[in-house]
Amino acid sequence: MRLTKLTLSGFKSFAKSTTFEFPAAASAIVGPNGSGKSNVAEAIRWVLGEQSMKSLRGKRGEDLIFNGSASAPRMGKAAVTLTLENRDHKIPLDYDEATLERKIFRDGTNEYYLGGSQVRLKDIVELLAKIGLGSSQHNIIGQGEVDRILAASARERRGILEEAIGLRLYQLRKREAERKLEETGENITQVSALLKEISPHLKFLKSQAEKAEKRETVHRELEDCVRAYVQSETAAVRDAQKRLAAETAPAKAKLQRLEREISTLALDTEDPKTGAGSADALQGKDRELRELESKRRELERELGRIEGRLEGAGPLRRELVRVGLSEVEAAVRPVIGELDAAGKLESIEALRERIAAAAAALERALAQIKRAAAGAEPGPPDGRAAGRENLAAERNRIQDALTSLEGELSAIRSDLAAGLQHIGRAETNLRDRFAELREREEEASAIRIALERLSFDREKLDLRQRELDRIVAESGLDRRELESGQSHLRTLGADELKRKIEKLKVRLEEIGGIDAAVLKEYQDTKARHSFLERELEDLTAAVRDLKDLVAELEGRIERDFRAGFSKIKGEFHNYFKIIFGGGKGVLAYVPLRTGTAGEADGDGGDEGGADEADYGIDIEVDLPRKRIKGLAMLSGGERALVSIALLFAITAVNPPPFLVLDETDASLDEANSQKYAAILKELSRKTQLILITHNRETMKQAGVLYGVTMGEDGISKILSLKLEEAESYGNR
Repeated sequence: MRLTKLTLSGFKSFAKSTTFEFPAAASAIVGPNGSGKSNVAEAIRWVLGEQSMKSLRGKRGEDLIFNGSASAPRMGKAAVTLTLENRDHKIPLDYDEATLERKIFRDGTNEYYLGGSQVRLKDIVELLAKIGLGSSQHNIIGQGEVDRILAASARERRGILEEAIGLRLYQLRKREAERKLEETGENITQVSALLKEISPHLKFLKSQAEKAEKRETVHRELEDCVRAYVQSETAAVRDAQKRLAAETAPAKAKLQRLEREISTLALDTEDPKTGAGSADALQGKDRELRELESKRRELERELGRIEGRLEGAGPLRRELVRVGLSEVEAAVRPVIGELDAAGKLESIEALRERIAAAAAALERALAQIKRAAAGAEPGPPDGRAAGRENLAAERNRIQDALTSLEGELSAIRSDLAAGLQHIGRAETNLRDRFAELREREEEASAIRIALERLSFDREKLDLRQRELDRIVAESGLDRRELESGQSHLRTLGADELKRKIEKLKVRLEEIGGIDAAVLKEYQDTKARHSFLERELEDLTAAVRDLKDLVAELEGRIERDFRAGFSKIKGEFHNYFKIIFGGGKGVLAYVPLRTGTAGEADGDGGDEGGADEADYGIDIEVDLPRKRIKGLAMLSGGERALVSIALLFAITAVNPPPFLVLDETDASLDEANSQKYAAILKELSRKTQLILITHNRETMKQAGVLYGVTMGEDGISKILSLKLEEAESYGNR
């Protein structure tokens, strides 16, 4: 890795964009005092992340921006771009060249870019530490800073050496680990305090959650029982309803049919044709009897006339005839009356008895009439004979009339007998109808009883259904869900399930209600407590890991430092002897606290038994031909030579990508300048050199020479010359 290009724009005196290219191993920048050549070294220092304005010879950030002149306006920003060769890809970019750029604006805002992408200062620092360009910037030695290492404290000197050896990256990682360790410790304290704070509340919430869990378990069991009960009862009720419907519908249909038959039979038993048809016929005979009665009255009137002529003849016979007819009338009339009322009799048997009694009375009356007609005495033979004959004729006529009347009465008796037979048949038919009616009514009564029983069963089913609906409603569960789910309690009976449901309800009431907000708070608190516990475990593990990392980094820093320090110490001694022509330069450990590791010996002292915080680095010199043992006794030139010897020793052990020397040779005389130049020539084989100088011997070591001038506008300009070309021009 090497520096290939440097571009300045608006930085201090370089108002216009100016580019320095560094193709040679050593490049020199020369120019009169005040021309701005040291601004090049400061630009390199600034673009590499320098934050100290004192090191940049300014007070504020805007002092780095070209402030204008009489003929040139001031700039609004300053920018410096550093281009490095990146073929080894130490810089994490997929290009063979990597650019670092820094910009500053008038408001003091700084921007950093890596490969054209804006990054943080931290990213730049870590990157530079990785490639050996740390914050101590030992690779940039400015004017007046040549003895900076000599003036530094033992601790600071050790830091410079650590960075020069390439331990800056590990130091950054160590400090980062220590910072994280401290932050982790604070986090552990905070997390522990939070855990201590929420643990009692979590304990209370846990008891509530356990109650809620118990309630949930009971509720699930209740739901399972209700599901089993609902499914069992629903199926049983539906089956019973189907059975009742199957039994009720035929019974109702049969009852309706029987009721229609009973109604028809009832109408038949009340039909006048079956109960009163004979009475109609007998009423016709009644009319005939009334006509006979009218004839009888005529006969009675005629018989009265005869009785008047006979003057008393046969009074007894007439009386008998009259009495006989009266008895016939008395016997027949009640029968006719009874026939008229036949439809209102209590029974046909009573009607039969009365008709028989009337017929017997009629027989007796007719016999009496016959005896009276046959027993009349004859009159005297004279004038009585004609009368007797007439009376006889009349008697015969009356007898004929009576005989005719008797025949008609016989016919009436026959009709009455036929009517009785008809009434008897009607009575038998009516009795059969009544028997059939009673049979139908008994069958209908049995069906009604069965329907009442089915109605009672239906009421019981309704009660079961209402009980089922009540249990579902009280459970608060969806009925369709209950009917569709599966339950492992289907084998239990409905009564047992019902008892179990009631017990579970009581248990739920005993547990009581749990606020959902409390459960949510418990879940949140538990999650937070678990998170904090995991966080505490992670933090504790992180502390262990960070301590291990710090210990590992400290061990590596210590090992690498001791190895690098041993090499630097040897190189310093060699360069010291070259520069001073003999003598001895020694780097030694020095304790930083009383009571720790002892002083280093003349060869570098004891390099073991002390950790990083216990020691620093001291420089001991022994100049030839002088009895000078300490740095404080050195002259300015001698101090510069000691610093140069140490600087070259560091560079030889761990060469940086490039080394900037800003007039570090200003205090050297001609003889020392030649030695200095010889060392530079040797050093340029290990690292790239950017030399800002007035020294001719130093200029001779450069392959490219840049001249910096400044005109009346106050702007720095450059002229470049390759020394190979300059030699050819000189030979002409």
